Amino acid sequence: MLDLGDLDKLVRALAETREREMGCDECFEQMDRFAELEFSGSDAATAMPLVHDHLRKCEDCHEKYEALLMAVSVGS
Repeated sequence: MLDLGDLDKLVRALAETREREMGCDECFEQMDRFAELEFSGSDAATAMPLVHDHLRKCEDCHEKYEALLMAVSVGS
């Protein structure tokens, strides 16, 4: 049975659903380009809204993105 916290997450996810969604594989394939845009000072969220939206909603992909950012910043 769902508790109130789970139900709240489900309702929010449904409310934020777009007509076109991106899956984890596609997001991962485009993640490096999204990071490059951010590092160049471009508005990555506007340039790649589906990647931005997926990273906001998917904890696994967001963690991978954060690791990518950390790796790139250490290598700079």
